[in-house]
Amino acid sequence: MRQAAFVVGFNLAVFCAFARFGGIAVGAAKSWIGRRRFEVVRFGVVEAITLLEPPALAVTTFVLLVNRDSAQAASAGEAAASLAGGLVALLGLAMCVWTVLSWRQLFVGHGVLGGQQLVTGGAYGAVRHPVYLGGVLIWAGLSICFLSLVAAAITLFYVVPAYLLYIRSEEAMMLEAFGEEYSSYRGQVPMLLPRRRGRRA
Repeated sequence: MRQAAFVVGFNLAVFCAFARFGGIAVGAAKSWIGRRRFEVVRFGVVEAITLLEPPALAVTTFVLLVNRDSAQAASAGEAAASLAGGLVALLGLAMCVWTVLSWRQLFVGHGVLGGQQLVTGGAYGAVRHPVYLGGVLIWAGLSICFLSLVAAAITLFYVVPAYLLYIRSEEAMMLEAFGEEYSSYRGQVPMLLPRRRGRRA
């Protein structure tokens, strides 16, 4: 049972991390190919810093994968952490998938498509930035799964601050593009941490 929990959690966390990296790589390629569709494109220091996060996720996952302990050597605590981390990462990947299903035109980077409408339903009705929440959850799940201080430090001191700056830049762009409509949406829906529906009204 202990070994099974360790293996399941480990496989979930690794799969979710590489799936997110692959999804972003494919999304970036599609965004570049369809770049003429954008009316507004924003790329500055903040976007450049955040651009390094997906490769950092892949490299960190690979290093943890190479240096992992055998399932047979895992203690009960390590097995529990592995399973918990895998489930947190799975929640993060589910949030990313829900985001894509909520807005099929989702792209990588900061921009506004020609004729783009403000999306406020689905995952965007829970939080304003669901795909970034999903990314942070995958990083957190990886840190818990491997009990890795390095992954936790990268999450706390790079990923979270970078995405908070990225969100600030994105929201300034969205306010310019959608004005009062986005301002109203921002007042109703939380940034990253969902709240009970009863409080939204």
